[in-house]
Amino acid sequence: MALTIFFVRHGHAENNRDGFFPDDEKFNYKLTEKGIEQAKQAGEFLVDSKAEAIFSSPIYRAYQTAQIIGERLSLEVIKDDRLREVELGNLKNVPTKEIFEKNPEWFMEYFNKEIIYGLEKYDSIRKRMLDFVESLFKKGYTRVIAVSHLEPIRALITLPLNVIGKDVRKIEIHNASISILRFEDNSLNEIRILSVNCVPVNRFFL
Repeated sequence: MALTIFFVRHGHAENNRDGFFPDDEKFNYKLTEKGIEQAKQAGEFLVDSKAEAIFSSPIYRAYQTAQIIGERLSLEVIKDDRLREVELGNLKNVPTKEIFEKNPEWFMEYFNKEIIYGLEKYDSIRKRMLDFVESLFKKGYTRVIAVSHLEPIRALITLPLNVIGKDVRKIEIHNASISILRFEDNSLNEIRILSVNCVPVNRFFL
């Protein structure tokens, strides 16, 4: 039986507003007012999703987003560490503008064997996300919501597209956007992309 997952990126948060790579070990970045409204809109969008459960990264901005959605859908949020933010090494709490100016291709460390910043490799990100999906099959779910972060969601979306390296960054995943993937069976060999970066229409009137 197929499994459909509605992946939601967390809403606009303090670290997004301030332009810093997050340091989630030291700070619990909260959603901004804009992020709270985005999460509410995502919840409205997902009302008819027929989701059986909602899972979330334990990172606060994602969990806060999931709680808002879960409240609207009357679902209790289940934390899962596999949905967490990527490991950013010594980029934590560094202004993103500063890194892009010094090294516009800093993100290539995700894909090669270099250790400059200490970034989690894409192979690792994909593995834990696929482990998460496999666990859902084992528990018998068919439709769930999973609230996570930019790179973990993008790492899964680009897998069936066979995209790696610079081209990965062509896939945009906005705050509180919804990307829908369907896994046809528990072999995880056939992944169908139903939606990428879907943004509820009301977002344009904020």
